[in-house]
Amino acid sequence: MLALVMTTACAVLLESSTRAGSPAERYAGADVVVGGQPFVPRSGELHTALDGLPSVERAVPELSFPTTAVDASGRTVEAPWDGPSLGHSWESAVLGPFALRAGRAPGGDREVVLDSALAGRLGVRVGGTVRLTGPDGLRPYRVSGIADPPRKPARQYAVFHTPREAERLADSAQPVRALGVLAKGAADPGALRRQVERAVDELYGDDSGTVVVASGAGRADAEFWDVPSPASVLSSLVGTFGALSLFVAGFVVSGTLTLAVAGRLTEIGLLRAVAATKGQVRRMIAVEVLLVTVVAALLGVPGGIGVAALLHRILVSGEVLPPSFPLAVGPVAPWATVGLAAVVAQLAAFAAARRASRVRPVEVLRESAAPEPRLGWRRVLLGVGVLAGAGGCLGAVAAGRLDGGGGTAESMVLVLMVGVALLAPLICRVAGAVLLVPVRPLLPRDGALAVRNLLRQNVRLAATVTPLVLSVSLTGTLLCVPLVTSQGEERAERQRLVADHVVTATGPGIAPGYAERAARLPGVAAASGQLSVGGELSRADSRDGDAASLVGGSLIAMRADAVPRLLDLGVHQGSLDRLGDTSVALGDGAAAGLGVSVGDRVRVDWDDGDRDTYRVAAVYSRDRGFADALLPRSSAARHAAAPLDDTVLVRTAPGAGRDAVERELEALAADFPGVRVGDGRSGSASESGAAAQLFVLLLLTMINLFTAVSVVNTLSMATAGRRREFALLRLAGAQSAQVLRMLAWEAVLTCAVALLLAAVVCGSVLVPLSIALTGSAVPALAGGPLTALAVGAPVLTVLTVTLAGLLALRSSAAAPGGLAKAVS
Repeated sequence: MLALVMTTACAVLLESSTRAGSPAERYAGADVVVGGQPFVPRSGELHTALDGLPSVERAVPELSFPTTAVDASGRTVEAPWDGPSLGHSWESAVLGPFALRAGRAPGGDREVVLDSALAGRLGVRVGGTVRLTGPDGLRPYRVSGIADPPRKPARQYAVFHTPREAERLADSAQPVRALGVLAKGAADPGALRRQVERAVDELYGDDSGTVVVASGAGRADAEFWDVPSPASVLSSLVGTFGALSLFVAGFVVSGTLTLAVAGRLTEIGLLRAVAATKGQVRRMIAVEVLLVTVVAALLGVPGGIGVAALLHRILVSGEVLPPSFPLAVGPVAPWATVGLAAVVAQLAAFAAARRASRVRPVEVLRESAAPEPRLGWRRVLLGVGVLAGAGGCLGAVAAGRLDGGGGTAESMVLVLMVGVALLAPLICRVAGAVLLVPVRPLLPRDGALAVRNLLRQNVRLAATVTPLVLSVSLTGTLLCVPLVTSQGEERAERQRLVADHVVTATGPGIAPGYAERAARLPGVAAASGQLSVGGELSRADSRDGDAASLVGGSLIAMRADAVPRLLDLGVHQGSLDRLGDTSVALGDGAAAGLGVSVGDRVRVDWDDGDRDTYRVAAVYSRDRGFADALLPRSSAARHAAAPLDDTVLVRTAPGAGRDAVERELEALAADFPGVRVGDGRSGSASESGAAAQLFVLLLLTMINLFTAVSVVNTLSMATAGRRREFALLRLAGAQSAQVLRMLAWEAVLTCAVALLLAAVVCGSVLVPLSIALTGSAVPALAGGPLTALAVGAPVLTVLTVTLAGLLALRSSAAAPGGLAKAVS
């Protein structure tokens, strides 16, 4: 039932994300939008072409750029739910359409119009003053008006400048992000869009894919193309955990059913002896499992909807989702969950019933007294093959041939668990034999008897060990992989960094004026911002569409003369001293992908449609987590999507005081809100990030709770089915306390096997990842949660088997004379 609760909760949230719409806000008044990602190339020509269409009243260019406002206390005001805070030209206000609620349009370059939400956050009215960031830092503006569209913006803040001031602040060679098309009164919307698409095709030809023509609901996608929507954030959070819930449920249900069927071999043998066919036995078990699934659905689906509502409330309170985001409880999620759960349960039932139904009646009756499970050679080969494949992938990760990020490491846990589950009886038999060696001299009676029982009942041991291994290894990996990744990023940054100070920002970025002014401070030897730019690298002699191009390469622009004094990139060809206005440095991956070396020429096709050619001045090895190419800022900055540096690196001059330079940098930061001077390490997580982490922890807690309940159920069922064994022990002279001690040692040894296997699975994933990212075979661990699991698992199992054993010993079947009663 808990599996249905988890899966239903994830399915309801996932359905909510698919049903939730993201309406256009800034472009809601446009009939058709031609959007660039991020720029509209040749926007002037396109503007003229669109204005000449018969169904177009006019086309309006939309110019936008990141901006940050500062409230009266000096704190930056961030847009809600990780949305953008953008500055625009007042000419594009008609695309909202933004209408003045108070005041007037900006009449000078030092005047602005704010949307009402931002004005409310700042506590300003018409005639008041607001401080906004620009290329040179903070600048005061007079609020000339407050405006809103019919639907108030919920995911962004808008600031409108005069056209001349907006173009200055955009600081780009091609600042137009979109063109909004307004139709004539009687124009047909479909005909208008077709006319716009033909105009785009005629102007751009084969390059028409660089812009997007959108209408209706597609306008929101063109508006927020670079901003994750609340729906996409939610789907990314719950989609993976929904699949994990089904995966865990499949393992746990399969183990429980296998044990349940093994305990009914006598009944199955009797049915086979009275002419029941294999198919009838399988159908009997399948129908029983189906009935259990229906009962579980009646309780689990409503419970899952309640859990979904709780998680939705947590995400809204943590500002991962806006308050307006609805929780959609439709028929799709519950029925899909029940259907998937039924399929998983039926597959588990088929696997559990297959062996019992194929054995002849006499053998079944014989094995019911002394089960001797045997693994088929196909299952062994499949398990070995799965483990070997996972080992090969993890070896490639350790050698650096395969990226361990992007979920690769986490997915390897699931692959390893499939292999462990296939070989679980064999692995448990080997583990029990190994444990018998140290246990026999230390605990010659209770402990040795416990090990021998485990060796004889491999099905029971495997059914208990598998869910424990899955729970611990999955939790450990999901919690430790981010720690190892962060550790690797810090190590790579330390290796690259020569600068003494790293300046970061809490907002969208750092205005370029900060680095320019920092370079002129006393005691500073070099300073440069790191500016991310968008473009595509290719060989200079390659043709358009040639395969010898690096699509989506990470490009960073810096001051060429400052790079050698700020970074140590592990250059092994050429020199960073040769980096200039017409040269570029490439990472190993980019150079190998393009097949170029020092002296060759490469081409950069910028996102704004322009193209530049550079000569390769150096090739460096420390490109992991940095950039595929390092470009001169003098030529690359004008092509950047936003004129804001990601970070600023500062090097102290020889003989100058480092602390004195730090104080100067902190004083300079007063003119640039959100700027922080430090060593480059990440600060505290944002509220939305903390809420997302809380969401992950809640779902992991649910998975572990489900696993704990299944282990309790499996142990209780297995212990209750051993009454005849207890009766035989009592008949041989064993006391109840001795039987309970034997059961307790069985529980401890079972947990020891499970934790050992979980450590092997986690280590198989984390060690290669740590070697690849940090160079160390000792990964960072989430000590608290792992310790809680390592302590909680033995306590839970010992308490369960002890209580179940007490109940079993109290029954007449477990009394010394119970065996004779059962036989008679």
